[in-house]
Amino acid sequence: MVTMDFVTSLPVGSSGKDTVLVVVDRLTKMAHFIPCRTTITAEETARLFISTVVHLQGIPAAIISDRDPKFTSNFWQVTWARYGTCLQFSSAYHPQTDGQTERINQTMEQLIRTNCPDRNKWEDVLPILEFFYNNAPSATTNHSPFYPNYGMDPTVLISTNVESQVPRSQQFVEELQTVRDKAVELIHKANAIARRYADLHRRDITMAAGQLVLLDTKNLRLPLPTKLRPRFCGPFKI
Repeated sequence: MVTMDFVTSLPVGSSGKDTVLVVVDRLTKMAHFIPCRTTITAEETARLFISTVVHLQGIPAAIISDRDPKFTSNFWQVTWARYGTCLQFSSAYHPQTDGQTERINQTMEQLIRTNCPDRNKWEDVLPILEFFYNNAPSATTNHSPFYPNYGMDPTVLISTNVESQVPRSQQFVEELQTVRDKAVELIHKANAIARRYADLHRRDITMAAGQLVLLDTKNLRLPLPTKLRPRFCGPFKI
């Protein structure tokens, strides 16, 4: 099962792309950051997903996404039905769906900002940022996403102490080490925040049909000033 979302409004990159398709495996937390264009169609999205994710991990049992027109199109729904993939749409403002995806999107954007002073060159650093993200321990599993996928963590040792007679090679290695250090620090901070958030909101709640529940009004449009409206409304029967 994977989640799928678009991060848009990025600076136009070196190959004219301005959007990233973010795909995350819900079990292993493996993330794929795939450059594309805002104008991408449903068919182009399917082809891109197959060429970048499916060829490595196979056809997913389910795809969770928002209700972007590409994901609700007839082409998208019929195509994945033929593959036997269940399409699920995230509920608006649902923390278990929107929250996880949003945190990964924010982490990716922060990785780009901290490692790409020239904003138009974000495409060039995105693959290595994806690698470092997937090689860092997840806040949820305490393993890197690589480990449950491949049974190992890739080697990332970089030696900057070896004398080199090729200055450009030395510069290249040092630049990669800098990117790695910044990425690891940022991902560790993001994971710490995610752990605190999960611990704060982790409660075992069991609900059954016929039970009465209250609905949070935070994301409802009510004819009352925000500061005056009630926190919850209801009760409503499940």
